[in-house]
Amino acid sequence: MAWVAGGALDRIGRLLKDAYLAKKQADSDEQQLEADLRIRQLEAQQKLLIAEQGRALTRWIRPAIAFPFVGYLWKVVLWDKVFGLGSTDPLSAEFGEIMMVMIGAYFLTRPFERFLRGRDL
Repeated sequence: MAWVAGGALDRIGRLLKDAYLAKKQADSDEQQLEADLRIRQLEAQQKLLIAEQGRALTRWIRPAIAFPFVGYLWKVVLWDKVFGLGSTDPLSAEFGEIMMVMIGAYFLTRPFERFLRGRDL
């Protein structure tokens, strides 16, 4: 799981570098204060992520929450559809919504992060 934290830490590091550059290039006190605030926010996120990854319990929370939905999808797609060896009851509306949020969190937010980062987050 170090690669998950490493990716997030790398991203925060790049954003911090951009924030320090914005502070250096600030033309007004207001821009400098905005850059300082952004730097403090990113440094706090960085410290929190490092602290979370140091504890086994917090390191495994996200994967543990995602695991049942990943297992469900694999079972439905491979066992039920590809191999035709069974049928799985559909998820309730509430669990379906949770699964869509999980999928969105893992796969759909990354392009938006890149887009927003290109617009000087």
